[in-house]
Amino acid sequence: MDQSISRILFVDDEERMLSSLRRVLRAQSGRWSMHYESDPVAAVERFREQPFDVVVSDLRMPGLTGLEMILQIQEFGPPHTEYILLTGNGDLDSAMTAINSAGVFRFLTKPTSTEDLVEAIDAALAAVNLTRDNPGDLASAALAHLSAAVVVVGRDLKVAYLNDSADELAKSSSLVVLDPRGHLRVKTAKGQDALSKAVDSAIQSADIAPRFVKLLDDHEADELKVVVMPLGAGRAAILLSAPDRFEPPSVDSLVELFGLTRVEAALVQTIACGGTIEAAAKSSKVTVETARTYLKRIFQKTGVNRQVDLVQLILSTPASLIRARRKTG
Repeated sequence: MDQSISRILFVDDEERMLSSLRRVLRAQSGRWSMHYESDPVAAVERFREQPFDVVVSDLRMPGLTGLEMILQIQEFGPPHTEYILLTGNGDLDSAMTAINSAGVFRFLTKPTSTEDLVEAIDAALAAVNLTRDNPGDLASAALAHLSAAVVVVGRDLKVAYLNDSADELAKSSSLVVLDPRGHLRVKTAKGQDALSKAVDSAIQSADIAPRFVKLLDDHEADELKVVVMPLGAGRAAILLSAPDRFEPPSVDSLVELFGLTRVEAALVQTIACGGTIEAAAKSSKVTVETARTYLKRIFQKTGVNRQVDLVQLILSTPASLIRARRKTG
């Protein structure tokens, strides 16, 4: 068996459900090595013999509940394994317990469509790959809690990680989609070409400035705001925002959050919205040399060393935090 194929374990005490899963997921057999257990105790032992990348389990089972089974596996299993629980509508309390105690990746309410199940497993595998490639890295945990939609991609727009906001946006957008092979796709040739070129540039140069990308022609209304920035190690981050959610940081909020002067905040605002240092100088009515001097002070105050890190910091600061600080100030 190809060791590169992802291993998925399905656990459900109802044989009828397992038979149904075997049938509807047959098309994924070329991508995944799928295994099925009706006994959660036997599933724990099977995992002990050879670990799995993703475990998909019913929540309510005799002998061991899905949560109890996961907690047992986590005592000896690898840290990169992700878990998906299938729950009924009345299991919200158990779902919250599982989030807090076991870090379950996702919950799916029964009955679950094949499409939703495949999408959930693909997203879990993307998270597995990121954790495996970056052991001990807490970045994915931080990204998962951002309100901004963040997608981490490699070459060919292969998704290495996406947080919940990005997953929801991809499902609801008519412009971008996550394909069955785990690639981010734009539903227009122009948009696909523009995004691919921006990602290639970001991967080739870790010091390139973040770049706004237009996915549609000028006469068409953009459904999404898209920013591409380098991450290093052959990866780029794509930040997606629907226009009705896009809230550029105000000068006042930047002053309050980072202790900047108003001139410094105005410079940061222009740069964070995709402007060059020359454009920032012009909008703030200072010389370019003066703007560069201010930028050095801004780096000191925000604790970053590069323009790309500054933009990432500003764009990844949740708007809810800005509003909360403003209200309590």
